[in-house]
Amino acid sequence: MFLAVHAAVGAVAGNAVNNPLAAFTLGFISHFFTDMVPHGDEGMYQGYKSGSKVVRALLYVGMDALATVVLIVLIFLKQDFFSTANVALGIIGGVLPDLLVGIAEVMKPKGRRWLYRKFDDFRCFHMRNHHFFIGHFRRGQKDIPLKYGLMLQATALAILMKVIF
Repeated sequence: MFLAVHAAVGAVAGNAVNNPLAAFTLGFISHFFTDMVPHGDEGMYQGYKSGSKVVRALLYVGMDALATVVLIVLIFLKQDFFSTANVALGIIGGVLPDLLVGIAEVMKPKGRRWLYRKFDDFRCFHMRNHHFFIGHFRRGQKDIPLKYGLMLQATALAILMKVIF
C-alpha cells in the first residue's frame, strides 16, 4: 500500500480521537487493516528481494515517499483538525510498520540474533496481512496485477483526500 495511503488513514484516525496514545495506536493498527486490501506490489517486493527489480522497487518507494511528504505538508498546512499532535502521531503510527520492515530489510541485524528474530517475526506478521484477503479470492496467487493495485490505491487516496480536505 502507498505510504501516502497509510499516512492519510493515520491522519484521519489521529483526528478522530482525543488521546495521543490512542491516535498513535489507531494509526499503527490501521496500517495492518489497509494492508489487507490487495494492492499489487507483491511482485515488486519479490523482485527487490531476489535482486532482479531493485532499481524499479527503489524508484517506486522513492516516488511514494516524496508523495507522502507532500501529502503530510498539505495536511499540516490545512491545520483544521482537533489536535495537531494527534494527527502527527496517527501518521507516524500509520507509516511505522513499513519503516520497521524497511529498516529490517536494509540493516539485516544478523549479529544480534534476538533482534533479528523479532524483526523477522514482525516482517512475517506484516506480510501475512498483505495476503489476508487475496489468498481467499485468488486461489494460489498472492496479489493482483500492479496496474489494478495502483488504480485501487489512487482511488483510496483520492477518497481520503476528500475526507481530509
